[in-house]
Amino acid sequence: MKKKVLIVIHSLKRGGGAERAISNLTTHLSKNYYIFILTIHDFKNLYPFKGNYYSLRENIGLRGKILSLFKFYTFIRPFRIYKIIKKISPDIILSNMDLTNIYSILSKFLFRFKIPLIVSTHTNPKIAYKQRKNYLNLLLKLFYSSKVVDKIITISKEVQNIFHTKYGIRKNKLETIYNGINIAKIKEMKKEIYLEFEKIFNDDDLIKFITIGRLIESKGHRYLIKAFSILKKVVPNSKLIFIGDGPLKNELELYTKNKNLDEDVIFLGFKKNPFKYLEKSNIFVFSSLYEGLPMVLIEALACGLPIISTNCETGPSEILDNGRYGFLVNVKDSEDLAEKMMILARDKKLLKRYSEISLKRAEFFNIERINSYWINLLESF
Repeated sequence: MKKKVLIVIHSLKRGGGAERAISNLTTHLSKNYYIFILTIHDFKNLYPFKGNYYSLRENIGLRGKILSLFKFYTFIRPFRIYKIIKKISPDIILSNMDLTNIYSILSKFLFRFKIPLIVSTHTNPKIAYKQRKNYLNLLLKLFYSSKVVDKIITISKEVQNIFHTKYGIRKNKLETIYNGINIAKIKEMKKEIYLEFEKIFNDDDLIKFITIGRLIESKGHRYLIKAFSILKKVVPNSKLIFIGDGPLKNELELYTKNKNLDEDVIFLGFKKNPFKYLEKSNIFVFSSLYEGLPMVLIEALACGLPIISTNCETGPSEILDNGRYGFLVNVKDSEDLAEKMMILARDKKLLKRYSEISLKRAEFFNIERINSYWINLLESF
């Protein structure tokens, strides 16, 4: 008989890498298990998933917003999570993202249920919680080492090492499973014909650099725009395209305008199907200051794009195998970034070679392969 697996996550709202990874995971695990999903928040624009969906809906309605404002849900969340657990009676619980994991752990600790609890962390906590949410660093040390946690899954070996050396988590409690991508689905989606700025994307004489990510400080977009301004003087037939929304959009647009690049830098906003834009671009550029395991890099590989990425903590060097499958540049170094952009833009043979090895590398992260690691883990309980 199939086991029942309850997946707990903050939300399945479109836009986040962790949410997209869980969406892919539910689709493939549902072939082997009965999947149940529990979210803290509920949104209209969800990633597709397979399984029975539950939500605490803490963000819904005036009452919910008032209770959230006064942190009422903070105190009762473990009780509400347990109520759903009791209703479903799963064989295994897989909780995702650090703050949500804390509440899942608290729920098991308070109610002493015997269901195996796996927690999956999707970021580099050492950097992500250094300034904002610094209290989480203390909580992670305390809660992740607790006996009620049966396994901790990290999305990169670098993050696994951080939890062992900086947070004192035992090695045998840690395991790395990379985020998987649905290559077959990406191949299908990138064939979609309609594109905004169709004239630009269909112009073979233009070198189109593209990046995907939330427009926030940690993505280092200002350094990328500065690098592009250096490149533009040498490669005038080039464009820089951003996919993603965020609080820094107006600021970045103004910065672009001040550098007289507003005709050459295009902000497309969030796109449900970014793959059709990747398919029509030439080079993927990633300028993050830190990461967990950036899904967009893996998806760009699957679209056959040559990659230029900052060698930030953590993820890019593992994805690109220490530079074997793409260029790694120094963090916050616009000159280094511009230099690597020039190298690829000027050499068509090199561009083609990196495109071919990108497709090869993407297979390493194919969800069919990654799924086997999850099945082995779940069956071990």
